[in-house]
Amino acid sequence: MDRDRVMTLAWMAAIGVGGLLPPLGPSGFQPGGTLYHLVGFSVLTVLLSRTLPWARAAAVAWLYGVLLEGVQAFFPYRGAEVADLAVNLVAVVLGLVAVAVRRAWQAAS
Repeated sequence: MDRDRVMTLAWMAAIGVGGLLPPLGPSGFQPGGTLYHLVGFSVLTVLLSRTLPWARAAAVAWLYGVLLEGVQAFFPYRGAEVADLAVNLVAVVLGLVAVAVRRAWQAAS
């Protein structure tokens, strides 16, 4: 398996584990929030775009977020939230922008 696929699978695993961890400490602190989603899914989109066409990379990244939100619904300390899906979609778009900028820069070089 090539390096790009290994990195993508490792990143997906990190997002998955982070998305299913219970809150930390007695106050229920949950690290990440919106920033976790923005960074996680924009980077995932960039990584997926290395091995997939941009539209498929975007679809896979967002559908992975949908899957994780669905799984979170079965954990008593987590919950599926539509707002998280919206943030994931924004993150996917940001990832696509980063891919487009990178490709334009490479083409100009």
